[in-house]
Amino acid sequence: MTRKAAKPPMTREARRASKQKHILATAHKLLRQHGHERLSLRDVARSAGMSPAGMYEFFEDREHLVATLGSATSARLSRSLRRATRDAADPVERLVRLGLAYIRFAKRHPADFMLLYGRLSKRRSLADEVPAESEFDLISLAVVEVIGVERMEGADPRLLETQTYGFWSVIHGMAMLQLTHLAGFQADFATAQRLVLESTAASLGRMDREQILTMYAEAPQSPSKARARRYTR
Repeated sequence: MTRKAAKPPMTREARRASKQKHILATAHKLLRQHGHERLSLRDVARSAGMSPAGMYEFFEDREHLVATLGSATSARLSRSLRRATRDAADPVERLVRLGLAYIRFAKRHPADFMLLYGRLSKRRSLADEVPAESEFDLISLAVVEVIGVERMEGADPRLLETQTYGFWSVIHGMAMLQLTHLAGFQADFATAQRLVLESTAASLGRMDREQILTMYAEAPQSPSKARARRYTR
């Protein structure tokens, strides 16, 4: 009988990565149990079998840990949005599916969702670049496809920001209402959501070229005017 070859010892970097993965898994478990407001480094350390001081080898403070969890949640949300829309050929249907996937993610992962949006955005003004592959970026690209790339050419960059913000507000508002004020409320939310999103998305497709070009014509310039928002990948 042959013996299995012994596994080589883990490198220092591998041990560190493994321990950090364990810490994040523990933090995520506590997040689901108690919510982000009650998440503390001390509690995470205790549950992970570490000393509180040992946590600082991996995270500078609680905000660093929360930011790391938030980044992971944002990436998961973006993957969910892409999966939900990849086989939708019609731009309006694609935007509707994206919105429904956003709400669905919030309801399936409420603690993660509340952590993600319970913090200030890293983007602090319109002059800041939109993070690629973020949920806002994906919504923005879907909005452009509904309005039409050709019709968007020459438009004030704030137009896209505004329309994306508007659609995001609709789906985020629906998600938050169902997580908070309307939690447990008996209603056919699925039908209501689709009807509202179909109407909202279709209205974007009805914007005419003159309306697009004249919107913001009288408004003061903003930092976003200095750079043209990309309309295609």
